[in-house]
Amino acid sequence: MDLVRLRWRLIEQGYGFALENPKELVSGRPTAEIIASKEILRAELRPLVKDQLEQPAVRSFIEKMEAGSRDKKSIRLLFTDGAELSQRMREAVQLKGPERAAALANAVKPVLELADDRKDELTGHSLREIWRYVRFTWSIPQVSTPGRQLLYLVRDHALPSKPVIGIASLNNCPLEMGETRESFIGWHRRALAPRFAAAVASGGEALEAEVEWLEQQIETSLSEVEWKNLVTPGQIADPDDAIIRKLLRRGQEFARLREELLREVASSERDAFDVTRWEMDDAPPVDDNVLEMEAKASIDARMHTARKQLIAKKRAHAIGRLLQARRALRKHRSSLIDPAKALDTLELEDVRSAINIVLEALKARRAGANLLEITTCGAIAPYTGMLGGKLVALLMLSPQVGADYKRAYDSPSIISSQMRNQPVTRDSALVYLGTTSLYVHGSSQYNRLRIPAGTIAPDQTEIGYLPIGQTSGFGTVQFSPETSRAIDALLSRTHAYKEVNSVFGEGTSPKLRKLKMGLRMLGFDPDKLLQHRQHRLIYAAPLFDAARDWLMERTINLPSYVADPDAFVGATERIADYWRSRWLASRLDYEPARNGLLVDRFRPLGDYLIDFRGVTTSD
Repeated sequence: MDLVRLRWRLIEQGYGFALENPKELVSGRPTAEIIASKEILRAELRPLVKDQLEQPAVRSFIEKMEAGSRDKKSIRLLFTDGAELSQRMREAVQLKGPERAAALANAVKPVLELADDRKDELTGHSLREIWRYVRFTWSIPQVSTPGRQLLYLVRDHALPSKPVIGIASLNNCPLEMGETRESFIGWHRRALAPRFAAAVASGGEALEAEVEWLEQQIETSLSEVEWKNLVTPGQIADPDDAIIRKLLRRGQEFARLREELLREVASSERDAFDVTRWEMDDAPPVDDNVLEMEAKASIDARMHTARKQLIAKKRAHAIGRLLQARRALRKHRSSLIDPAKALDTLELEDVRSAINIVLEALKARRAGANLLEITTCGAIAPYTGMLGGKLVALLMLSPQVGADYKRAYDSPSIISSQMRNQPVTRDSALVYLGTTSLYVHGSSQYNRLRIPAGTIAPDQTEIGYLPIGQTSGFGTVQFSPETSRAIDALLSRTHAYKEVNSVFGEGTSPKLRKLKMGLRMLGFDPDKLLQHRQHRLIYAAPLFDAARDWLMERTINLPSYVADPDAFVGATERIADYWRSRWLASRLDYEPARNGLLVDRFRPLGDYLIDFRGVTTSD
């Protein structure tokens, strides 16, 4: 049924049947087809949204938020309608230029609020609950995302009720960001080739600098891994093939022990577990206080031990690969700094592998600490028609977000601390935001979206959202909760242990890994079924000109508003003022938007629940 929603077809083929995935044209489409493709995408996602809203826990949450109680009022008080908003802006419509902007400053007053557990003064609901309620109105299902997260409400303080304008969420960037994004930042081998080409034109000194940068990256990455009981200082300094093979074998050994332990966990009682059977005198040390940074790993002593084996495996694997890169670069160093040989040397298999290892380690160091992905961003009625989505997107570039991020995550990193076997606190400067549009055709929210130089701080150059390519249309959004639960059940019955435990360090996206395993067991090619064809535009928002150089560790300099965002939180108001004068003021000249505003209103979720039960509302 998931595939039917994506327009797969069952066709006769020879003496049997085959699933056929129709190809999609992703460029050069006329306007009518673009509009139709958007509706097709909404139709594909609508059953998933419907299924989510009909879940008993979600229904109960919606009903409680809308009904209110003795100490809480209905969330419906936090929304306004288009007629009211139009009335507020009536004076501004009659004005032009600076006078219109001044009138709008009193009519619409956006404020950015971190949606945490604080209570809303009017309704008594937590800001997080309000955010969650609004998110359920989106056209794609709401899913929990592990890792770092910031949730935001944008509210209109022009009214005492402070109605909601829109919402946004920022999450960890996926470690597997795709070639387009990684190349843009510089974390892909394809991006390194032009640097070497430019260095060849400049001569030997420039090539020497590029090779030294690669060598320094290896040194930095090795310094961040505890290698006790794995290698000696001499082997780190001068690795040979034997020690590299040994490290990779030890990594496999720890993986095998972990698998055996997980099988025992699945087949025995907790009280029957003998921890001494799994202890190894020559295993890499993993301190309990480092493991306890993540509470989930410490609940069960058996999982606690399995966690140590996972960390040991990761350390052995990481050191082995880094030493492999060190050995390859040393072997070819003289050719890499020779202008006549450098570019050909870059294409050698072991050099390509070494560069990939270096860039993967750099990406792992920076992606989890200095980048965030905007996973939700938009406005709700009636602000949608007044370009409220652009307002929400612009406010994500405010130093207020960087300040909130530093306060929330200026603490030791779980994975980095486990690899180093001591608390490691990363520099949490927020330097880059990434996002994707919902539609690949006709997307407008991020188009031409810029903040002029000097708006945030004197040393701020123009920043904004840059379109850098398209996604491949790969992911798990097309699979219903029923499918995920069925695959979970299949894996638990056919495996004698739980391989995916959804803890830090196991790997990227537990849901994706489970689906891949289950689909493969059922005889499907996961790489084909995970192609949902819902392509999206990719946007990058570096928060200063040299952000990519900083992420590549080629510079250490940060502009004032990134290094000390707390000192510039007032920029949020200046960004809102820019939105009013640049976008809202011009929108008022568009008569269809003004007329549409008069009948526009936010539709509470309770109305959708009524529709799902078979009753058609007046809308």
